[in-house]
Amino acid sequence: MSLISALRTASASLNVFSRAIDIEGGNVANAATPGYAAVRSSIQPIGTGAAVPGSDYISISSAGDFHADARVQAATSEAAWSQNRTESLSSIQELFDITGGSGLLAAFQKFSSAFSDLAVTPNDQTLRSTALNAAGAVAAEFRKAAARLDSQTLQIDADIRGVASQVNGLTDQIRQLNVQLRGQAVPDPGVDANRRAALEDLASLIDITTSVASDGSVSVLTGGRQPLVFGDQVYQLAVDPTAAPLLQVSSAGGGNSPGTYSGKLGALLDIKNNTLSPLRGGGSDTGSLNTLAKGFASRVNSLLSNAVSPSGTSGLPVYSYDAANDQNVARTITLDPTVLPSQLALGSLGPPAQSNGAANALARLFGSSDAADWIQGVSAQNLFSSIATSLGHALASARDQVSVTRGSLTAAVAERQRISGVSLDQEAINITSLQRYFEANAKLVGILDSLTSTEINLIR
Repeated sequence: MSLISALRTASASLNVFSRAIDIEGGNVANAATPGYAAVRSSIQPIGTGAAVPGSDYISISSAGDFHADARVQAATSEAAWSQNRTESLSSIQELFDITGGSGLLAAFQKFSSAFSDLAVTPNDQTLRSTALNAAGAVAAEFRKAAARLDSQTLQIDADIRGVASQVNGLTDQIRQLNVQLRGQAVPDPGVDANRRAALEDLASLIDITTSVASDGSVSVLTGGRQPLVFGDQVYQLAVDPTAAPLLQVSSAGGGNSPGTYSGKLGALLDIKNNTLSPLRGGGSDTGSLNTLAKGFASRVNSLLSNAVSPSGTSGLPVYSYDAANDQNVARTITLDPTVLPSQLALGSLGPPAQSNGAANALARLFGSSDAADWIQGVSAQNLFSSIATSLGHALASARDQVSVTRGSLTAAVAERQRISGVSLDQEAINITSLQRYFEANAKLVGILDSLTSTEINLIR
């Protein structure tokens, strides 16, 4: 090999080591960048596929791992689902306070107490007013609970539409990144990191499955069936929260809805379909709050209507509500303002006849063991308790699930970091080693340059 040829080879090798150091430096600079996968450089022996014959050759690859990414995306969806479901359940469960400090239970207890007091002295006009006010308070609490549930439903509907808009923004971003990365032998690490971060953001909103084409572009499905991105094509996600469950989410690319989703969108749909609708009514479901309101109000009306005053006059019902629509009872239940305390008929015909028979029946109505007072086979108290208990169990389970899914996400991220992330300790070792090779090669270049100059001078 001539000195000129040796100098050319040593200079090319110097460039290879310099490039490798730059790659390692880029890894260090992006160690904390979300979604960044380390870039690996491998310097091959002299003469192995080198661009310059006889020089060292550098091979560059990404440490990104598709399976590790998929595990992180799945864990992200589950963590977002459990977190958002917990938050929604917390606000709903507050409406059904089981301590009796506020809300419906407190109103029921005051109703029972007021009529119990009235049963002792049924002709006391002050106690009659108190009992009538207590009956009105029960109606007010039903309306308040219905209004809160309606408000939460409207907010969730708005959130569902907002999530769909975010999904469509991210899928278009992923499409653009696909175009930038298409055909690259080694993905641009910055663009690749942006796409990986966008996919994780998308996974937090809705569950996704991804696949990588031979050109490096990513395709994305949601629910395992509905297309969102195929290479440079994007398909808008459309939502209609008011539709039946299987019709609430659709993709412009087609595909049948699986009915259930994960991520934030899945949590919102689950709360709307499986918690709010069974409570407030929706579709063919009357709603347990309406069932409780109608059952309690109709029984109160029946007991009062069948009661008699001391003069023998028949009693009057006190509650009115939308009798034509069972899903609208809790929203519309009111105390009849025309009924005066003096008009409350509290006696029962018997046998035996009692001047306070109706008052006693109303006092024990909420927790009555008499089947005639029950609502769908249980007392009003037990029906309220079943609603509150069901919400409490759901909330406790959701909170437990938050801990589990957070742990799974932490483990998935740590495993991906081990496989494809940047290790600063390893980078320090790599850079130190490459710098030594670079310095040695630089000295060789210096020596060869000096010898070449001497040879040229001798020739002259």
